[in-house]
Amino acid sequence: MPEYRHDPLNGRMVIVAEERAARPHQFDITDTPYRDICPFCEGNESHTPHETAAFRSADSLPNTPGWRVRVVPNKYPAVVLDAKQKTLNGNRHQTVADGVGLHEVIIDTPRHVLSVSELTHTEIADLLAMYRLRLQMLRTDSRWAFVQIFKNVGAAAGASLPHAHSQLVAMPFLPPSHTNMLSRAEKYTRQHGHCFWCHHLTDEMQTGERIVEETEHFVGLCPFVSRFAGEMEIYPKTHESGFEQTDASRLAELAALFRRTIIRLEKAVCWMKEPLAYNIVLNTAPFRFEGEVSSFFHWHFSILPSLARAAGFEWGTGLHINPISPEQAAQRFRDAL
Repeated sequence: MPEYRHDPLNGRMVIVAEERAARPHQFDITDTPYRDICPFCEGNESHTPHETAAFRSADSLPNTPGWRVRVVPNKYPAVVLDAKQKTLNGNRHQTVADGVGLHEVIIDTPRHVLSVSELTHTEIADLLAMYRLRLQMLRTDSRWAFVQIFKNVGAAAGASLPHAHSQLVAMPFLPPSHTNMLSRAEKYTRQHGHCFWCHHLTDEMQTGERIVEETEHFVGLCPFVSRFAGEMEIYPKTHESGFEQTDASRLAELAALFRRTIIRLEKAVCWMKEPLAYNIVLNTAPFRFEGEVSSFFHWHFSILPSLARAAGFEWGTGLHINPISPEQAAQRFRDAL
């Protein structure tokens, strides 16, 4: 049974999920092609749990070929639905709660490809539409306060299967780091009368030195406080707190920007011998929070290349050492296409 464990001294929280150790690993250390049957490829639907959602052709049946994007329960979940929901408990030094939650796999495409750059614009638009749909559906479920959607691409970024897929984890509470961040964002909005990220984007678009690309409704940039070399973010230019609020008509535009952003990243590190590994995280407004989160949170994607591992200083201090400035990284990405 998974467990949430909380450190009351520093606010850090972990999920202990021993069941995850049993998940298949079809990567080796050099990211060679898969060795066994791929459960995410079209025609292998029987190798996954029954789908909970899918975009598929009108003449196809659930759990059969004919789909474009498919959502299934994670076979090796970090959190589980059948755990008893309860408050963190324990003594003042050790607190624990059953690991209740929802853990899904979103299979990006029936095709056996790995990187976002290998997906078509239409495939990425379908994937973003599924993110939007799942958030809309889960927001109506009172059990969940927070949903994290993310992608691990490549073994170095934590992926266990070399087929393009995303993951979704829903939890009945907010992680401590998000609670702290949202409290600060709310305080900023109260003091200044506008969203922190809206002000941040205005400044960034005026200077332009960290901007990678702008479209009509979205902007990609290297954040001023970049933790990792080549870290990028994608924002809507207008204020939107939850990704599920994004107008469906803009998903194709966002998909094209997303694909170009990953292509820029991969071209900029063409010196690497192996395919680039990276993580993508969707930062969207929680479903429950004490304040009126829609006024002070601004959804965005974070793209985190796996170019270096955390070492002793990072683990000891929580501070990251970034060897490439975001200004230099943005210039490299602009030059890459």
